[in-house]
Amino acid sequence: MPTTPATATPAAGRLPNGELRRMVAETLAADPAREQSPREIANGLNRSSGAVGNALGALVAAGHAECTSATPRRYRATATTATAAAPAAAAPATPAASKPKPARRPRTKKNATPATPAAPARTGNTVARPNGQDYHLRQLAGRADVDVLQTMRTAEVPVLLYGPPGTGKTSLIEAAYGDLLTVQGDGDTTVADFVGEYTQNPDGTFVFVHGPLVRAMREGRVLFIDDATLIPPTVLSVVYPAMDGRREIVIKAHGGEVVKAEPGFFVVAGHNPGVHGAILSDALSSRFAFQVQVGSDYDLAKQLGVDPKAVQVARNLATRRERARLRGLPSCASCWRFPRSPPLPTPPPPPPI
Repeated sequence: MPTTPATATPAAGRLPNGELRRMVAETLAADPAREQSPREIANGLNRSSGAVGNALGALVAAGHAECTSATPRRYRATATTATAAAPAAAAPATPAASKPKPARRPRTKKNATPATPAAPARTGNTVARPNGQDYHLRQLAGRADVDVLQTMRTAEVPVLLYGPPGTGKTSLIEAAYGDLLTVQGDGDTTVADFVGEYTQNPDGTFVFVHGPLVRAMREGRVLFIDDATLIPPTVLSVVYPAMDGRREIVIKAHGGEVVKAEPGFFVVAGHNPGVHGAILSDALSSRFAFQVQVGSDYDLAKQLGVDPKAVQVARNLATRRERARLRGLPSCASCWRFPRSPPLPTPPPPPPI
């Protein structure tokens, strides 16, 4: 079994922009054949699993890492991971006299109409995802699924996608929104993974670094909570005030700082009902007025060249699952080889009266 070379555990202080991503890439490149989870990498780097999950998502989008398993999440190095792990060249210091003044943040007029965010590039029936792969559009309520999700954002109706792993929930969300910020949910996700936390500077001082929820609110972007039902309900409740009429949150860890959502802020979540530990609470469900079950599109799979026999087997298994309430059967994403399914059990005769 391969082992990871011993490296010095970095201090949990504040890192320059992009440094955590480089450290994660370095960890993957140290043992390119090994599949690692965000939690394993986070433990080795002494960082939060949420921050490491975001860094892994950025590496996958750039082609510098590969997601080998959706549930549980596991990642592996690619041929270009070593490039992303290389230290960045230090930029020359700018004289104080010539430093440009920071640009002022534009004021948002009250009740202003939010600007339409740039949608991912579409070619025919495909949309380009951040990792360069094409997403093939599917039909939802008589329209392209991507168009429906964009309409929900315009109407400020939060969206929850649910279904088995491998049915394209994350792909659909990436194809619909070009300005995602992602929180990868698991049992170790904390409030700090959403709102941020204090980190230590090299000089020993501390500074509060805001998390993806705060950034999405201030920048009017989409917050994607992946595997939301794996997050403890007490942690997930930090998002609720931003989703209702208040449109704001209070960061208790930062002196009660109030953050208000700018126009364009939107929340979308993913849920795998069959995953152990996934709990769809009433509080969470009530926040998502638009819930969509995502399944395998078998006709599309045939059009894309998947073996028709494998597609038919997957379709039959899905039918059996609906009839017999079976759990743990594979989706079309795993249409490779299936063992022959046993016949359904014959129900026992009714007891005599």
